[in-house]
Amino acid sequence: MGSYVGYKENQDDQLTPGDHAVAGAVSGMVTRALIQPLDVLKIRFQLQIEPTTRRGGGLYHGILQSLFTIARSEGPSALWKGHLPAQALSVTYGVAQFWSYAVLTKAASEHGLPHGLCGGLAGICGTLLSMPCDVLRTRMVAQGTPKYYSGMFDAAVKMVRHEGALSLWRGFLPTVAMNAPSSGFIFYFYHLFLSLTTNLFGDVSHLPWLSCSAVSGMAAGVCAKVITYPLDVLKKRMQIRGFESRRKQFGKVIVYTNVWKYISTVMQEEGFQAWFKGLWPSMLKSGLATGVIFVSYEATCYVIAVAREKNAGPDDTTK
Repeated sequence: MGSYVGYKENQDDQLTPGDHAVAGAVSGMVTRALIQPLDVLKIRFQLQIEPTTRRGGGLYHGILQSLFTIARSEGPSALWKGHLPAQALSVTYGVAQFWSYAVLTKAASEHGLPHGLCGGLAGICGTLLSMPCDVLRTRMVAQGTPKYYSGMFDAAVKMVRHEGALSLWRGFLPTVAMNAPSSGFIFYFYHLFLSLTTNLFGDVSHLPWLSCSAVSGMAAGVCAKVITYPLDVLKKRMQIRGFESRRKQFGKVIVYTNVWKYISTVMQEEGFQAWFKGLWPSMLKSGLATGVIFVSYEATCYVIAVAREKNAGPDDTTK
C-alpha cells in the first residue's frame, strides 16, 4: 500500500474525489485544534511594527515570552482567539485542496501535467473557497480588548456593513500568490521526501499513521513556508487595513493606502528583516501542521479504504 495523496493510476484501493474531500476535512479539523496557539502567535508577530527582538521595544519577542504574555494579559483562551473561523478555514481549505488535487492529478496522469502544477492549482481552489474565513480569523486574532467583534458572524456582518462585501476577500492577490506556490511546493516536497525517507528507512506503510508521511510532511511544510513567507506577512498586513485603530494597545500603528505603499513603507520603517517577522513560530507551526495534516489525511484515507473493502460484496469488481 502506498500514499493516498493524489490520484494513483495503479493503486488497488483507489478512492473517489469525495473520499479525498472527507479526508481533507478531517485532517484540517485535527490540525487546527492542535496548532492554533502558534498561529495566533505568528499573526501577532507579523502585525507588530517594532522589531521582534528582546530589546526591540515591541510587546512580543520570542516564542515562550509571547505565549506567556498573551496568556497573562488576555487569558489562556486568547491563545485560541479566532479558533472558530480558523476551523472553518482549515476544513474548507482542506476539502477544496485535497478534492481538487485528486481530480487534477487524475488529469495529470492522462495528459502529463506535472504534480507541482496540480498542487498550485489546488491551492488556488482552496483559497477561493476559504478566503473569507481567513480574513475573519485574522481580524479576530488581531483585535485587542474590549473586543470589537463578538464572534465570526458579528465580524462578517460588521465588515460587510462598514467596509463592503469585498473586504472579506481583502488581501486576495497576495494570498493566491502565496498559497498557489506554497501548495505546489508542499505537494512536491512531500512526494520527494516520502520517496527519500522510504528509501532510507524502508516501507512502514502497514502503519500509515506512523509512516514516513509525518517526517515528509514536516519537512515539506518547513521548506514551503520559508520560500513563501514574505507573501504571508504582506497578506496579514493587508487584511487589517481599516482596522488599525483597534490595534493601538499592541504598539505602533501605520496606515497603508495600497500594496506598493505597504511594501515601500515596511522596507523604510522596518527593513528587509520585517518580511521574516514571526518566521520561527511560523516554521514550527507549518512543520507540525503539515506533518499532522498528511498523517491524519493518510490515516483517514486508509480507514475509508478498509471500510469500503469490508463492505464490498464478494462479486464486487469495482475496486
